[in-house]
Amino acid sequence: MGVEIIEVKSKKQLNRFIRFPQDLYKDDKNYVSELNLSVKWMLGKKNPFLQHSEIILFMAKLDTKIVGRIAAIYNQSHLNHHNDNTGFFGFYDSINNVDVARTLFKSASGWLKNKGLVKMLGPTNLTTNDSCGFLLDGFEYPAYVQMPYNYQYYNDLCVKCGFQNAMDLYAYAFDGKVVVEKYKNIYNRALLKMKENGISIRPVSSNFFEEDIAKFRVVYNKTNENNWGFIPFNETEVLAMAKQLREVTPLDFALLVVKENEVIGYILAAPDINQALIHIRNGKLFPLGFLKFLWFKRKINRARVMILGVLNEYSKLGIDLVLYHKITAQLKKHGIYGGEASYVMESNVMINVLKKIGGQQYKKYRMYSKDIIDAF
Repeated sequence: MGVEIIEVKSKKQLNRFIRFPQDLYKDDKNYVSELNLSVKWMLGKKNPFLQHSEIILFMAKLDTKIVGRIAAIYNQSHLNHHNDNTGFFGFYDSINNVDVARTLFKSASGWLKNKGLVKMLGPTNLTTNDSCGFLLDGFEYPAYVQMPYNYQYYNDLCVKCGFQNAMDLYAYAFDGKVVVEKYKNIYNRALLKMKENGISIRPVSSNFFEEDIAKFRVVYNKTNENNWGFIPFNETEVLAMAKQLREVTPLDFALLVVKENEVIGYILAAPDINQALIHIRNGKLFPLGFLKFLWFKRKINRARVMILGVLNEYSKLGIDLVLYHKITAQLKKHGIYGGEASYVMESNVMINVLKKIGGQQYKKYRMYSKDIIDAF
């Protein structure tokens, strides 16, 4: 028998869709399962993304066994911003079988084609503001929080199915001690320039949390609007993301750059909770997973710098370097002395700043694209 495609419709099928990668990676020591509850929320009606966009889920079956999965994603925000008739695929996992891969990609692209789209880009889970790209280099290292991890052959399957390289993304390892100590003189000069311009840095406020997040959203969208693949956050989406991060991230890991009470820049880091989640192999938080999480959460000693941005008119003041200096100082207060900055697009000028502070590129990810009219 050939590969059979199953559209996910029932609760039982959704649970199987979510659990599939846990079975696929059960012998891989670096694999970290997402929590089942988190994935269900992301794929469910409560996710504000799905208030304006659509997804469909498929599984591949071969000889009575589930051997792959994929999501096709119709992202209305992307289409509104880019007007390029591009759809997305995500949540891709499969055995190393080109027929399985081709059938999954064909199913996803067929659904997108019926919606009038002409190109498919991915992987994104669900958007470029989330986990995206296939890991291409750095398989010996575990994934950080909200970063992808996959088998090398996923990239081979994409190439065999006719996908082209769309964009490479990087992760840079950094040592907090180097950031703080190596550039003290430059840091002090930048601080002086900021003071002369009435600019300060503070954490997100607990008392005015939603107000700060609203200000952050405006600046985030402005600082990223010209970046490849950018999708603007709406108010509901950014607040949902912020509330989720707040559950595991101290507020002093989110710093805002302020001038006359207006936010002009930001940096956000998150403790690498994957150091705890790696011990919950089945993705179940209850009943025992929660206890494991609490136990291993105490031992987290690394963080991921997720985003950094400064409005263009203030970009020559050295604020980006000050932000890295400040965030590493905050991490140190929580017993964290290093981690990674990710992801950084190959076209992002922030790469130069990361190199200045001693960042070492140690992982590489790739986004793939393919014209839907081309046959699989």
